[in-house]
Amino acid sequence: MLSAPQPFSFILFGASGNLAKLKLYPALYTLALKKRFPKDYVIMGYARTEMNDDSFRTIVEESIRADMPEVTQKVLDEFLTHVHYHRGDYDSTPDFELLRERLKKMEKGWKSVVRLGYLSIPPSAFKDVLRNLIDGNIREDGVQLRCIVEKPVGHDLKSFEEIHDILVSCFKEDEVYLLDHYLGKEAARNIYYLRYANPVLERLFKNTLIQHIEITASETVGLEGRAGYFEAAGTLRDFIQSHLMLMGAMLTMRLREEGDAFRESRLNALQQFYLPPATNLNDMIVQGQYSSGRIGDEHEKSYRQEEGISSDSRTNTYVALKLMSRISRWEGVPFFLRSGKRMDKRETRISIQFQESHPIGPGSTPNRLDIILQGEAGMRFHLQTKVGGTEPTFRPLVIEDPLVCYGDCLPEHGLLLLEAIHGKQQWFLTFEEVRTTWRLIDPLQAHLDTPSTPLHLYPAGTRGPKESDEWMALNGVKWFE
Repeated sequence: MLSAPQPFSFILFGASGNLAKLKLYPALYTLALKKRFPKDYVIMGYARTEMNDDSFRTIVEESIRADMPEVTQKVLDEFLTHVHYHRGDYDSTPDFELLRERLKKMEKGWKSVVRLGYLSIPPSAFKDVLRNLIDGNIREDGVQLRCIVEKPVGHDLKSFEEIHDILVSCFKEDEVYLLDHYLGKEAARNIYYLRYANPVLERLFKNTLIQHIEITASETVGLEGRAGYFEAAGTLRDFIQSHLMLMGAMLTMRLREEGDAFRESRLNALQQFYLPPATNLNDMIVQGQYSSGRIGDEHEKSYRQEEGISSDSRTNTYVALKLMSRISRWEGVPFFLRSGKRMDKRETRISIQFQESHPIGPGSTPNRLDIILQGEAGMRFHLQTKVGGTEPTFRPLVIEDPLVCYGDCLPEHGLLLLEAIHGKQQWFLTFEEVRTTWRLIDPLQAHLDTPSTPLHLYPAGTRGPKESDEWMALNGVKWFE
């Protein structure tokens, strides 16, 4: 089982933020509960909010209790003794020098130290923090310093390049860990390993057999306190540029076992995605925004009624688009990607529809393989079988099994943190992967931002805008239920 092999200090920038409370503190507690930490370690929160160690520990404990159905009090109490807080400004070198002095006192007597600076902050604050990690001597003799950057890495190609330049001016590339938490999900990793471990599936995955592929990520929730971030990002930047593009890459990449070759193969798969030629980008992409709930339900807020959102906002909460791949075995197979907030159900799924070589008969439907990562996670192979009678009439035959994690199951942020402590980068992004996705997404985002581009409203709690269904029909297919 993966555990931290040596003492470490985890420095969390943005310690009072939403991500830290929702994801990071529960993940850290889970690692302590599963005995994955060494005897000596430090969890150091850093933020501008006025707090002391005790008040910060209260926030951490409340976040853990809010996420966990129950806690082991003895483990929690011991874990909190490792939790500390440092109030400081991101642009103050003296504040970072004081942080270094505190860390040195806490790390005294440790034989070797790994320090991890985790940037759970807006990209606008990256430059100051990165510079001061160096100028404040957080990296020093005998200390391995690694920088973990939570996605999104920028909001477009230009801002990404600015972040890249400052990162590589402060750190070696093998010291930078670009984190997309989806790559810490066992179900997401299984997209690749289902192919790797099952040659029969890999033989089915080619353009002579597949008609089209759908990758869907639907959420029932809205903004969850992230109005400031989401209003500037929207669904295309927030979900499709990262999570869904990576799912497509893991489905189409060449099978490589591990290490740099694995990341190179994933990058190559991303680089092969392209927009089909079109005279009008409206033929390639549809956007929507949730309105005030199901018809007749006035208790649901529309997106524009959410706290912190302007009444004339054009930010998309739903996007569907069509991509193709230049990889020979996938050539000609359309990939339909969609993601939306305030949908009718929470589900992340890849659906692969196979071609029909000839008409089958009444009641028949095309063969389909569903790989469901979130929701009722599992694999479902849709076949068909004959019903009784003289004439060949058919009914569905569904072979399914749940995709539940067995063995060493950890929360995604916890697993990725342990891998970063070990120096394992396979499931972290490369700079070129992020660059590749922004190159594809930027023209689409510019199109969606154009006032003349339609923004279709859909009632919260539904399957999205009806215009998306009409768009799919023009492509000769329909979304799977």
